[in-house]
Amino acid sequence: MFFIGIFGVKQGQKEIGAENNVICPECGRLTRLSVVKQSSYFHIFFIPIFRWNVRYFAKSHCCGQVFELNAEAGKEFEEGKSGAISQGDLTRIGPQGRIGLVTCGSCGVKVENSYRFCPHCGNPLT
Repeated sequence: MFFIGIFGVKQGQKEIGAENNVICPECGRLTRLSVVKQSSYFHIFFIPIFRWNVRYFAKSHCCGQVFELNAEAGKEFEEGKSGAISQGDLTRIGPQGRIGLVTCGSCGVKVENSYRFCPHCGNPLT
């Protein structure tokens, strides 16, 4: 078939930059946010023709938490406006809190704090 690969629909993402000296909404530290643009697009000969479902994401370098950035702030950041990202523009995605270690009160094994029950003895973690 000659027409396979000439046109199609794909989803892609592109890192568009970083915002420095931002207070992380998750852990409260001064950090850097890496901003990524994700979208679906129609292409012909691997050239994007039009895009839809454009979303922006920011990842905190201090704790690794990922946030969804609202569309207006993402567009301003992409246009190069400094200070375009504020804490009100970020919505947390994924598990809440940093993943750390806690000690099981029953068996004494250290496990991640994302567990509700100890994977070694089965007792609830408090």
